[in-house]
Amino acid sequence: MHNSQLIRKLARVLGDQPERRMEELLAALADRAPDLATSVAGVVDASDALVTKYVRLHGVQAELSGDAFSDWHLGEGRIESGRGWKTLLGYAEDELADSITAWRKLAHPEDLKAFNAVVAAHAQGKSPVVQSMCRMRTRAGHWKWLLLKGRIVAHDRNGQPLRMLLLQRDITDFKRAEETALVAKESAEAANRARGTFLANMSHEIRTPMNGIIGMTDLALDTQLDAEQRHYLKTVKSSAESLLAIVNDILDFSKIEAGKLHFEELPFVLTSLVFEAARGQAITAHKKGLEVIVTVAQEVPARVIGDPARLRQVLANLLGNAIKFTETGEIEVSVSVDESAVGTTLLRFAVRDTGIGIPAARQKAIFEAFSQADDSTTRRFGGTGLGLTICSHLVQMMNGRLWLESVEGQGSCFAFTARFGVDTSVVAQAPPAPFGGQRALLLEHHPAVAAQLAQLLGRHGIDCSAIKDPQAAVRAIAKSRALGFPFDYVLVDALMPSPGGLALAESWRGGDCPEKLIVLLTTEQQRQDLDRLRALEVGTHLVKPIAPDDLLAALTLLSSAADEATPMLAPFDFEVNAARQESRRIEALLVEDNPVNQELAKRLLEKRGYKVTLANNGAEAIDRFEQQSFDLILMDMQMPVMGGIEATESIRAREMRRSWVISHAFKPVSIIAMTTNAMEGDRQRCLEAGMNDYVPKPIRPQELYAAIDRCLEQGSGDEPLPPADDSALTATSLDLNAAARDLGDRELLLTMAEMLVAEWRQHLARIRSSLQGRDAPQLTMAAHTLKSLLAMFHAEKARRLALDIERLAKPAAGSDVDWPRCAQRVDALSEEMDRLKPEMDRFVRGDRTL
Repeated sequence: MHNSQLIRKLARVLGDQPERRMEELLAALADRAPDLATSVAGVVDASDALVTKYVRLHGVQAELSGDAFSDWHLGEGRIESGRGWKTLLGYAEDELADSITAWRKLAHPEDLKAFNAVVAAHAQGKSPVVQSMCRMRTRAGHWKWLLLKGRIVAHDRNGQPLRMLLLQRDITDFKRAEETALVAKESAEAANRARGTFLANMSHEIRTPMNGIIGMTDLALDTQLDAEQRHYLKTVKSSAESLLAIVNDILDFSKIEAGKLHFEELPFVLTSLVFEAARGQAITAHKKGLEVIVTVAQEVPARVIGDPARLRQVLANLLGNAIKFTETGEIEVSVSVDESAVGTTLLRFAVRDTGIGIPAARQKAIFEAFSQADDSTTRRFGGTGLGLTICSHLVQMMNGRLWLESVEGQGSCFAFTARFGVDTSVVAQAPPAPFGGQRALLLEHHPAVAAQLAQLLGRHGIDCSAIKDPQAAVRAIAKSRALGFPFDYVLVDALMPSPGGLALAESWRGGDCPEKLIVLLTTEQQRQDLDRLRALEVGTHLVKPIAPDDLLAALTLLSSAADEATPMLAPFDFEVNAARQESRRIEALLVEDNPVNQELAKRLLEKRGYKVTLANNGAEAIDRFEQQSFDLILMDMQMPVMGGIEATESIRAREMRRSWVISHAFKPVSIIAMTTNAMEGDRQRCLEAGMNDYVPKPIRPQELYAAIDRCLEQGSGDEPLPPADDSALTATSLDLNAAARDLGDRELLLTMAEMLVAEWRQHLARIRSSLQGRDAPQLTMAAHTLKSLLAMFHAEKARRLALDIERLAKPAAGSDVDWPRCAQRVDALSEEMDRLKPEMDRFVRGDRTL
């Protein structure tokens, strides 16, 4: 026999010298059964050859793969076969004992502990195989990583493992590559973080002076200037805003690359957003003499759920490009439904222009970063070449796609799809009363605009006659008057030449014309000719592009005014605004280290009549906060000594300590963050630090004022209650004009007033009953309901009293209801309601017109 493993197996059965013993047995068997002896000898030889062949193949496989297969006899502590593991570690076969103990001495202690645990789990049937990684010390003294994978193949009578077959594979190169990749990954992440920090800091460094330039220019433009000065300042502002747009493009592109651009899911009115985006760009278009047309299909949902800011960004970019590359003609924006399903819709947006077009060879390249249709366009038209790249990514994140259709010299059409949820939480209002049977004459030179307006008028039942010749329009008006059947409305484009346009509007000066006039203006004309239109006493005007809601509002306004003795929304005050103007002055703390930003924000706050205290850093802000009480804090985020986050956390901590001693009179100050950091997560960090709102720099007055209003309104629920003799609201306050403006529908306002007057006593009775029964929840609900109704009619003093009752009936945790004070405020509310009742009755009876 040639195979040593087979010889060892026979030795266990036959004892020492198994080959000689086998020969003796075969000789004895040959005497008795020669055929059987021959067969047994053949079987032994075949077994020897087969095992030898298997061992040879096994050796070749191990040599080629670099693996070592071992047979571990666990009970005896021997490694029976497969001594290739020694070779893996650089040892000769005779340098180490064939024992498990010798193997274990070379294993790393931590890895050996893990290996033992894996073997134990496998022995208990918790895993199908043994698999672990282990560092083994080589003959040269280095550590080599081995992958250990095996299976227990034999057990004793008690279930204890006897044998385990184990594969050992050298994975040192793999582990080194893994460690290299991990280091590279950490390095890349560190570089990405550094880039994000750099971009945020650069944003701060660039936006801070831009904030001063734009803000101070706005303030300067509000002063008395001659034409030349105003031109220079407008140029400064335009250049600054262009630079700011470039900074924003680079920031957006970097956030897209870093995967940090996230989308919100908010409900919004789609038509309003599209028209707002178009009007924002229409100023530039109208200056160039371009017509801007916006069409939203009727089947498009009124309210959708998505990210309105990102949709506006895409539309603004595409519109800006269309206007930039178009010298004559028109820009058209259209929205339609591409697909519709339950709760979701795929909308198609298209922005078409009549500009220079894009060569076919460049139509794919323009979607690449820093690329434009022609290198020369960068110099001629400006821009970073990032806009379309950003738009393409944004559209993909809205589950849509962006594409282009263009013919060089004829214009382009950029179209994209985007998926939105459909907001069904708001029930659609009933359609307004139709204007059936009425007629309108439309004098408009642009056929697409004329067709659109005619269609909108037709939806309201108005028969529209569209004419593009001013002379023909004047004749048609005169003829209809002569026949005693004048038009109900005349819509005239102010750009039309005489005798159309503003020349036609001159004939309405005396007010003897039977038709109701609507003048259609561009944004440029609105700024230039609005004073002239007011002097002409024109009924109303609309600014292009004209939204369906705007047209309906104009028609409703003119129709309502026609039957009123006094103009709609005429002044109607009886000591209404006096109380509001005499209200307590807001104390504001402005925390800003940059003198220019300080001056800008200070001016904006003082414009609202706020009393402003300055602090140059967070530490000074805390000192000022300790010295006096503030209603509002504007907090810069990046300042020397102490930043905005740390200062806010310190102020909130001090408030918590104050609240224990001030009790119910405690009111947390409203804190608004001001930061030039535009990266993702800034708003969340501000809110987590305890801030109420967030305003990005450069500071825009509208955004700042909106944030202040939100904060002060939210804080009203926690305001300290004013004393009973509060002088801020001593006179009865009621503003039905403001209520009419809010609702936009006089008839609806009248209906609501009738309902309130009908239930006037019931509301007060519920409040009285809840007070007498000491039913705090019911009192809270009754006061809340009445407060909401009073707010609708701008009955400010009564609303404040109802709000006081609501707060008193719902005290902070651990406090009791102050019932005597509740009774005091209920008496004051009843008295104020008695003073309001006659005026509401007059309005309901029709004795008081708006």
